Amino acid sequence: MVSAALLLFIFVLLFSSIVYYFCKKLIYKLNKRVLARNLAVIKNGPVLKRYNELNKNEKIEKLVIPFFMVMGYNTFDMREFARVNKNATFAPDFVTKKWDKSRLRKKSLYIKYADFNEDDINLNNKTFNCKNNPNCDLDELMNPLYFKGEYVVLTNGYLYVFFPKNRVQGSCVFSSVFNLKNYSKEDIAELAYFTKQCMFLEVSDVFSNY
Repeated sequence: MVSAALLLFIFVLLFSSIVYYFCKKLIYKLNKRVLARNLAVIKNGPVLKRYNELNKNEKIEKLVIPFFMVMGYNTFDMREFARVNKNATFAPDFVTKKWDKSRLRKKSLYIKYADFNEDDINLNNKTFNCKNNPNCDLDELMNPLYFKGEYVVLTNGYLYVFFPKNRVQGSCVFSSVFNLKNYSKEDIAELAYFTKQCMFLEVSDVFSNY
């Protein structure tokens, strides 16, 4: 009886995993198509063209928040797209969260605004150089005491640099970067992995339905 129950559990888990990977691949493909169209609205809009005239708050409200809205996050829901009201270098500006019946399931992105430019990004070896800005202190931002997410995202409004949770302390290597002013189809394909649907979907979501 125990063996039969164990086999059934393994079968359900295996089937759920297959469904999960199929759903994730399908969601990824759909998001990749939609992203191109929606990102173009921001890229070709009047706000980005006036980028150098904007102050920090304007860049956050008119570029950063719309960007993550395009990425599928409900920026009007304070539980899903939480604004962190802490004036500290270790604290992000926003955290994306997944909830299930009032229970926090996952924190995915820790988003931090920082003043940097394209010269701080080395695309050849995928390293980031912003040592003179305290808001770029990755060791502080990703300190295990308060970082519980999947990625830290540093942004200046049009550049979005993603650092994974398994980053080695002291390292400035990033996993992905997206330039809202200048991007390719390949860049959109990479960005699609960070959309809400891809970041929030877990095997347990499929498994719980069986």
